[in-house]
Amino acid sequence: MKRIFLYLSIVFCIGLTAACTKFLEVKPIDKFSGEEFWRNQADAEKAVNSCYALLYKKMNASPLYNSPDIRPGNWFLGKKYNFIAFATNHLNSTDLNYQDNFADPRSSWKTFYECIAACNLCISRIPEIEDGGFSQDARKSLIAEARFVRSFVYFELVRLYGDVPLHNDAYAMDNTPRVSMVRVLDTCIADLELAAPNLPIAYADPTNRAVKATRGAAYTLMANMNMWQAGFDKSNEKKYWKNAVEATKRVMDLNVYTLVPYDEMTSTTLFKGRSEEGIFEISMNANYGNTATRIIAQWTLHRPVLPTSTTLYGGLGSEIVYTREFLDKLFPSGQSDLRFTLWFDDPYCTLNPQSAMFMKFMPIDGERNFDNNYIIFRYAGLLLLRAEALAKLGGKDQEAIELLNRIRDRAETQLYTGGGGPALVDAIFLEREKELLCEGHRWYDLVRTGRVLDASQCENHLTKADFDQGAWTWPIPASAIKSNPMITQNLYWNK
Repeated sequence: MKRIFLYLSIVFCIGLTAACTKFLEVKPIDKFSGEEFWRNQADAEKAVNSCYALLYKKMNASPLYNSPDIRPGNWFLGKKYNFIAFATNHLNSTDLNYQDNFADPRSSWKTFYECIAACNLCISRIPEIEDGGFSQDARKSLIAEARFVRSFVYFELVRLYGDVPLHNDAYAMDNTPRVSMVRVLDTCIADLELAAPNLPIAYADPTNRAVKATRGAAYTLMANMNMWQAGFDKSNEKKYWKNAVEATKRVMDLNVYTLVPYDEMTSTTLFKGRSEEGIFEISMNANYGNTATRIIAQWTLHRPVLPTSTTLYGGLGSEIVYTREFLDKLFPSGQSDLRFTLWFDDPYCTLNPQSAMFMKFMPIDGERNFDNNYIIFRYAGLLLLRAEALAKLGGKDQEAIELLNRIRDRAETQLYTGGGGPALVDAIFLEREKELLCEGHRWYDLVRTGRVLDASQCENHLTKADFDQGAWTWPIPASAIKSNPMITQNLYWNK
């Protein structure tokens, strides 16, 4: 409780120094054609900014960012009927419409493809702009940003729906069928390989840190794509693991990222965004009207930190809390861990059945007002991804252990002293679960590693038959099937 009051006393000061988010002031551009546009560098910058704005729009339309943290289960969800439906894989249930626009991914993927279309136009039109003051380096950098955003959107689509249509022609009008997700991501990886050298290592303007594409962000996205591919293209898994090792090394060799020490300020520094650990984030800033309206902290905090929207236990109950069994798995009794002591208040619900608070993300003013960036990739996650790839390949177990223990050492918890092989892979996976808790990774990690089939790893586990029919995906939106008869539904969701 002392930590809660420390937070409340400093949050106002943090709010006064919040960074601006100028590039998201630009509203998405509806029309990128005509003589009145594509005239100069300023137009090109506005067009690329609109790609980020469309991505922000989709990511903030529903609890999409934290949905991979809810779907595996391992929560007590109270009366959040939409969450219950989701965490039991009833994605066609009407309960998903209950609150929070949770059914949005089932309803439409239109904004994703609008974002892709905007990126396509940037890539096609920027080279044609007749502006003598618009240097080739500046053009290449903006085109590379568009390639990065487009690739990231495809990564989101693949992890949500599996096979998806691939539209990289700015002027193609024909309907196309879904394409193998392996082919989609191989195309994106090749695209990122082209883009990365033209992206800045860092930006001079600190407000752009982590929220605009950089070389490190491109290589990190490549590493994550390769690890996903390894889970689904088994005949080429070693190639993908090697590619992930190479991509992560490229990031490390940039020497621009570091592990930020964990302390009592972490929730308002590292997890606020734009830290030295951040690699790519979706920008939020209340000063510019960009707030995270559906971040998980809306449901895992209560008074005095956050006025509750319910009357749960006199305002002293969170809407959702982790189960004791899951917490004991992550943070065994008797093992100290800063992540447990800093991120949780009353974790075992001793005051009332829902009194626990998860405090990794905090409001900016004591109200239901969040402008924590959606942290997509950070350096700790990258180091653990590299450790995983090394452990899967074998032969470099010592480096994998050293990377794992860098993360554990920061958390001031017990170091790994075992050997290589499956035990090391398991330890790294568990560390990702702990380190990246509620940062939008868990379901995707369970899916790509096959652990989603294991009841001991995932409460909302799947059978192999259901997995193979696409039970791990979202249903393809009916609106997409209606507008394009070449698109078919995932087999599992035809039941």
